[in-house]
Amino acid sequence: MKMRKRPKIFVGKWGTGKTTKATIEAGGGINLFYYASDIKIDDPYSIPKDYTVIIEEVNYKPQTDKILDLIHAGVDLVLTSHNKKSVPKLILNACDVKMCGAKNHYQASLILTCKNNEKYVSFDDNIWNMMGVYIKTKDRDRLYRDLVHFSPPPMQLLSWAIATFPENEKLMVVSSMMNRLNKNYFYALFAYSWAGGYRKLVPPKRKEDNPYQSICLKLGFKADETYVLKKLISNQAYAEYVATKLSDNECKLLGIKKKRREKPKVRPLNKLEDYT
Repeated sequence: MKMRKRPKIFVGKWGTGKTTKATIEAGGGINLFYYASDIKIDDPYSIPKDYTVIIEEVNYKPQTDKILDLIHAGVDLVLTSHNKKSVPKLILNACDVKMCGAKNHYQASLILTCKNNEKYVSFDDNIWNMMGVYIKTKDRDRLYRDLVHFSPPPMQLLSWAIATFPENEKLMVVSSMMNRLNKNYFYALFAYSWAGGYRKLVPPKRKEDNPYQSICLKLGFKADETYVLKKLISNQAYAEYVATKLSDNECKLLGIKKKRREKPKVRPLNKLEDYT
């Protein structure tokens, strides 16, 4: 049996209202709620037609076969997920994706009731988001708990933080003790190394690729045998051979003159005026 309509999957983080939107989409009938990791439906054809099944958190250990059986059986189905990348492609391709946006309705209601409440932007495992929260937030306790939860690499955190705060002496102390500290203790020192405020985020500069390594590999040498190549190109015959294998920029880097192709000489055609 073909599915009656494509189910919708509402994607959004905690507080964005994905469950509320899924309930509205299901309508005012009888709704059955299940988590994707614990679907207690063995026969999808046993569900009455006026029932709607709402499956939440499809991003966490979903029972893919059962969900696909519900879709292909024509059950009225609505799904929710914390993110899009963790949803299996077979389920995602069979659904219409609806993004719930970035507004946190729970925080918005909290700001109305709590006068001194400060908005906290939670981050995921993206280093750019982590450093954005590290720079702006003044709730350092919450930042520390999130760092312990996601457990990002300490070296990556320090490289981004030192590039943004090169004058911060506290970061220098933390970096000097990084390998001697417990990981959770390191996160505590890192979280309180800056009080929170405004600063432009500066990503660390990456080390440039060594062009000599790629040249050596192209000529059949090992990547670290640049010294052998430089000795060999002192021979004129070998230098001419190397020039045929490399590009113009690579030849300039090694100091080799690359021969230009000689243009074929074209014999000029005689005109009638030449014979008069």
